[in-house]
Amino acid sequence: MGLIWQTITEVYPPSPKFTEKDLPDLKGKVYFITGATAGIGLELLRILFWKNATVYVAARNRELFREVTEKIMETPALGTKAPSMGRMELIFMDLADLPSIKPGVEELLSKTNRLDAVWYNAGVMMPPEGSKTIQGYELQWGVNVVGHFVLNRYLTPTIIESAKDAPADSVRVMWVASDANNFAPSPDGINWDDVNFEKSEVSSFFKYAQSKAGDIILGHEMAKRIQGTGVLSLSLNPGHLKSNLFRSMSALRQRVSSLFSFDPRLGALTEIFAGFSPSLNASHNGGYFVPWGRFGLPRGDIRQGLETRDTGKRLWAMLETETEMY
Repeated sequence: MGLIWQTITEVYPPSPKFTEKDLPDLKGKVYFITGATAGIGLELLRILFWKNATVYVAARNRELFREVTEKIMETPALGTKAPSMGRMELIFMDLADLPSIKPGVEELLSKTNRLDAVWYNAGVMMPPEGSKTIQGYELQWGVNVVGHFVLNRYLTPTIIESAKDAPADSVRVMWVASDANNFAPSPDGINWDDVNFEKSEVSSFFKYAQSKAGDIILGHEMAKRIQGTGVLSLSLNPGHLKSNLFRSMSALRQRVSSLFSFDPRLGALTEIFAGFSPSLNASHNGGYFVPWGRFGLPRGDIRQGLETRDTGKRLWAMLETETEMY
């Protein structure tokens, strides 16, 4: 009964209890976000900037980033006032092209030696059939999972080092997933023998669901690997939101989806809950959170796979082998 209620409240969540007003002044803090030029990433960027943080953004369109930052500077986050002491800076990288990640990280680390929190927020949802990354991965798997995995491998040493002089449990990594994990392949959420679905024809949404299950699995596995470092690795469903993720859908699907979609700011509140709520500690490491900032659970067999079949270790090892050259 609990999971049925969770499913209902993921679609129609209760009012948020942790919002912008609950965030302290973030002056001197440094954050990193992927996918912050639209949707919830943009709203998260707005909140952090207007709370005086320095925010680095992984993006591949310099002109769009400039336009977005100008709009953010013109429109304060709810409950904040000008002027902001924050800073927004682009780090050029393309998660759909793995060789672009290393130079992007090198640029980032030439500018900062600490990261107080990271949001792996960028995502692709239901692109045109046959869409692939530069390295040939199915686009949703390649961006949502593989690209973030490679990026995370580069960032982890800095994240761990940052936790050494930070308040306990305050340095966090957020893997942005979705309640679409409920529709991922059974039993583990991953189609292990054919993650790119080259041997079978399935819907684009089914592939998207697998990628989001993958993010949950990586968030859980990272938590095991960094245990004792003071860093929390978490995954979350930000909610059903109005965003450009739907741009590849048919007009009819977009209209139907809009009936169940909320303002992107609410999704950003889910992200700041996971990133900042003082109610979270080491006991929540590897946890999964639901809108608009509540503890939740992924699909049962995905959870069982993590607990009894070592699916986190399996996915991590698979991706490590495939991406070692990058």
